[in-house]
Amino acid sequence: MLQLSARRSDIRDGTVFFETEGAMRGLGCLTGNGMTYQQLMGLANGYAESKALLVASELGVFTAIGTGGRRADELSASCKTTREGMELLLQALSGLGLLRMKSGRYWNTPLGRTFLDGQSPRAITNLLWLLNHHWADWTSMTRALRHGPPGWAPITKTANFRRRFALAMQERSHMLAHPTIDSFRLPRQAERFLDLGCGAGSYAIALARRYPALQGLLVDQSVTVAKELLRQEQLADRIHVQEGDLLTTPLPADMDIVLLSNVLHDFGRKDNRRLLRRARKALRPGGKLFIVEYFLTRDETRPAEAAVFSLLMYAFTGTGRCYSWDEVEDWLTEAGFGRCRRHTVTGSIGTLEATKR
Repeated sequence: MLQLSARRSDIRDGTVFFETEGAMRGLGCLTGNGMTYQQLMGLANGYAESKALLVASELGVFTAIGTGGRRADELSASCKTTREGMELLLQALSGLGLLRMKSGRYWNTPLGRTFLDGQSPRAITNLLWLLNHHWADWTSMTRALRHGPPGWAPITKTANFRRRFALAMQERSHMLAHPTIDSFRLPRQAERFLDLGCGAGSYAIALARRYPALQGLLVDQSVTVAKELLRQEQLADRIHVQEGDLLTTPLPADMDIVLLSNVLHDFGRKDNRRLLRRARKALRPGGKLFIVEYFLTRDETRPAEAAVFSLLMYAFTGTGRCYSWDEVEDWLTEAGFGRCRRHTVTGSIGTLEATKR
């Protein structure tokens, strides 16, 4: 008979890890694919730590703490929770290293002051809001896999959602926009660019800052946040915005550059091919298209982050998913592009450059 035992030392972070007597020599025992049993259980229970962070952000705990120290009773009043519940949440956040507790008061860590306090210029509170929203997509994933994805939820069409979504994408670009733009090799004497699916306009702003001679046009279904950021960055005279559907809105011609950042994963194959043909039509001969995406390997299993994100997009969008470098390059060739060039920005995100033939 298989014997399972649990030692006191095996109880960590609220999870009991079991080992087989004789068969398992500790928690480092490997499963068939190189993952340890401990890593397997950490993966299975990882949602709990994630949700503790997301709930705290939703309640405004880190913003309520700010740059000072706050007691649990003060935070429960500010965040409108029970005192007992707040105490338990604060203890969990301290255990995770997201807060520190001293003399009965809770303080933000340097990381928390930078990214979790809503008053910080580098806060990612809207991005965490979006990740918390995706919780519903994950909890309904079994149904989506069995019966098909429901597609875009009605709430995603509201002005408030679109605004917060754009702000989330802007916050996400804090670490990505500049290294992404640095990977671009612009065509000679480039003057005009088109950003299709601009979101908050973060990549367009970084592009315009990097190349002061460029003039741009941004197109998306919601451009309110992009307009605000362009005014803040004093770029409204160089970059104009147009509200419209990416697949149907008339586009200008003779552009030097077309940018598609984090757009392909929202669409299915048919619409993406159509989108690439429209991008080519908007370019002058020799103009370049730059695609920023979660790209997959040929077998579509790596990087793991991109493969998991692809599953989320299946449920969230109804038609979207992530695609491999090879498949997108095939689409580009079919659409009339050549000289494709790959560049890795992070472990999961890259840029694909193509030139109009």
